[in-house]
Amino acid sequence: MERYSRRGFLGMAAFAAVGGFSVRTAAQAAGLAKGGVKLRFGAISDVHISAGGIQSGHCGDTTILERALAYFRDQNVDGVVIAGDMADWGLVEQLEAVGVAWRKVFPGNKAKGGKHVEKLFVYGNHDTAGHRYSYVKRYKLPESMFAKERTIAADKAGAWKKAFGEDWKPIMRKEVNGYTFILCHELEYPVKGPYADFLERNRSALEGAKPFFYVQHYHPRGTTSAPMTWGQDSGASTEALSKFPNAIAFSGHSHVPLVDDRVIWQGSFTSVGTASLRYLIPLGGRENTAPFGAEDPAYQQMPRLELTDCQHGELVTVYGDCLTIERRDFANGLPVGADWVVPLAFDGSLSFAARAAKAPVPQFGAGALVTVAATTGANRKKETVPQFTVSFPNLLSGVRAFDFDVAVEGVDVDVQRIWMTKRVFSRGFYRAPQKDVPVVTCVFAPEELPPPYRRIPKNQSGLKYRFSVRPCNCWGMKGKPIYSKWFTDIQKELKPR
Repeated sequence: MERYSRRGFLGMAAFAAVGGFSVRTAAQAAGLAKGGVKLRFGAISDVHISAGGIQSGHCGDTTILERALAYFRDQNVDGVVIAGDMADWGLVEQLEAVGVAWRKVFPGNKAKGGKHVEKLFVYGNHDTAGHRYSYVKRYKLPESMFAKERTIAADKAGAWKKAFGEDWKPIMRKEVNGYTFILCHELEYPVKGPYADFLERNRSALEGAKPFFYVQHYHPRGTTSAPMTWGQDSGASTEALSKFPNAIAFSGHSHVPLVDDRVIWQGSFTSVGTASLRYLIPLGGRENTAPFGAEDPAYQQMPRLELTDCQHGELVTVYGDCLTIERRDFANGLPVGADWVVPLAFDGSLSFAARAAKAPVPQFGAGALVTVAATTGANRKKETVPQFTVSFPNLLSGVRAFDFDVAVEGVDVDVQRIWMTKRVFSRGFYRAPQKDVPVVTCVFAPEELPPPYRRIPKNQSGLKYRFSVRPCNCWGMKGKPIYSKWFTDIQKELKPR
């Protein structure tokens, strides 16, 4: 409670102006905090303990995991959610490494002062099937490493007991500070029945105004980050949870960065993504990304972003009428944005449509300019080619841009039109603002730009064009544009450097 007596008020009040999640005023936030903290827990996912030195008996680096757990301990949590994919290769030794890290920070499942801290973990697809994935072969490890008896899949309950010292069931229920957690290892239940059956058997403890928390690895289909991201389940959990408007689901798998407000979905229940404690995966559709699992399009000019230097997780604090979610980068020890505030009214006020309508739109400051330079660089084929680099200022204060719309606007005689449009992320869009880059770039190939007109009467004007840039929020709303100078033959007007 002490940490929220001031910081929490400011975070919630800031979101009234910035994040679009709450209209709560500072006075209302202060009144809320007087009610006290009811529950606090950490939420992480996709730890992927794997490669480093495994042949010598060390099953991967747990530094970031231990750092996250220590942070949660220092914030006086009552429990920690890990929403699956703890063991990257599905080996018992990797799962045990997670258990060792846990006991190092919470010996005997206790924090400093002897407070009990509950493990709220579930298996993910890598835990139970990672030993079969083809990418593991690139390490050229001996087959004995993946002997059946070393895999979690061979004995899920036994591996769990060995790693965490507790019994395991495909669906488990735990009580923490009077709040119910349903922990579902959903890969055990690919059909609809067991979801609904388990929730129905526990209905008397679950229904009502008080929230309960549901954890699985895959996103419930059609909820968090949907339909843009991969990693959704069959829809069975969505159907079952839809009967409980007070359900709040936490899931992982997609690795979507926590700078995207669409990570929280609210409809018939509430669904929250937990990103990844190993690496992040940006949405496709941008000049410097590609859809997860897709081959690089040859026409794109910028290499895809690899988000391996930022590990996201959440600190969830439950109050009487809302919960707050601190979004944290554990690699750099910084929040990546203001705390999210989720009202516990369960009235759909956090639906995508409702929040998109209220979300602030980023805007460039006065005097912001777009510059263009002739350069050479590597395209997606890794060929060195001539390029034109469009540069413009990032938005690191006020309303932060999610991405940028960069267009080539042409005027042909008296007709003005858009020749080409690209979307681009800043290089550090997924980091805390102070760790992002001050200047954003977007790259065009010469063949993507309007060709110079060479057969026009001298007295008539030909096609001229310029570059425009608009900052966008995650809902696609665009701020006012800024522009470059006009060009008629950019290759003549700009000399390559």
